[in-house]
Amino acid sequence: MSIAIFADKFSGTLSSNEVLDEIKKIFKYNNIKASFFPVTDGGEGATEIFKQYGFKIEKAVMKKDFIGNWIPVEMLKIDKDIFFETSQLIGIDNTNQNSLSLNTSCLSKIIDDVDVLSMGGSRTNDAGIGLLSKLGIDFLINNEIVENPKPIDFLSISDINITDSFKKIEKKVLVDTNVSLLGDNNAFKVFGPQKGLVKKDIKFLEKNVERIYELLANKLNTSFDLNKASGGASGGLSFALSEVLGCEMISGSNYFLEKTKIKNKIINFENAVLAEGKFDFSSLNGKVLGEILKLHNGDKYFIGGKFDYKDKDIFKKIFILGNKGLKNPKEELRNASYKLAKTIKTY
Repeated sequence: MSIAIFADKFSGTLSSNEVLDEIKKIFKYNNIKASFFPVTDGGEGATEIFKQYGFKIEKAVMKKDFIGNWIPVEMLKIDKDIFFETSQLIGIDNTNQNSLSLNTSCLSKIIDDVDVLSMGGSRTNDAGIGLLSKLGIDFLINNEIVENPKPIDFLSISDINITDSFKKIEKKVLVDTNVSLLGDNNAFKVFGPQKGLVKKDIKFLEKNVERIYELLANKLNTSFDLNKASGGASGGLSFALSEVLGCEMISGSNYFLEKTKIKNKIINFENAVLAEGKFDFSSLNGKVLGEILKLHNGDKYFIGGKFDYKDKDIFKKIFILGNKGLKNPKEELRNASYKLAKTIKTY
């Protein structure tokens, strides 16, 4: 019986490798052989996971993140691409600061050096407006340029000016979700609460982001599809990069699975165990475990902190750490892994 364990991070508690280490211990104790794969869709921690598959650091530099701290960041060489994980500078773990006072402008200092920008794991909700303000688009309040526009400024932005320095750029944008910038299940509704947004914040952003992009569309003499799939990655940064700056959006999950050659291996396993902190609607909309789930034809098991999806039948068995897993994640993961091991041996 062939078994593969695919582990994404348990956000806020365990890394992919920590998850795999705990499961390995239990499987070894129960004499179960398996193959173990840390996986990513390009969000926080993607750089470290790609390095485990043999991709090397192209450049390591110090850059200012979105709160002005100088931090070390790494760019990888992936085939012919220079890869950069944007969450290194705008990540959800970089600060607890309210996301309405944060933006993506810091990415302008690195964008010329890379070919691939991976989305996911951001704390930002500025729809990429901060970045655009550094790339030739002026946002105005009472005819005065806002030097570094953040969501708290959006209500007051009344006009836009396209400068001579504005130009399209050729980059690949790796997205970790199919969620759109606006629409019924938009970026602010789906991901906003985990970044600290409450209902009034979400309504504020929906209304003002739509208004600002209508102003921008008029200035560029074009139209934008604000409901476009995957435009909601990293708080709408992917929308600005693709629709305004002309970058190519591609699936971060597929990029990872193809570059690491895991995609070709998935069908070789009779059993697949998928592990992540929370499985929900977003897991099947661009996330890496959702893509693995579609590709694997055998029996599938889930182990993780929480399962919040309506159709439990997509897995043969589900093992949940629950609230105890937040306090003692390794201990509860070992307990759940023991139950998983016993179940697999039974079948």
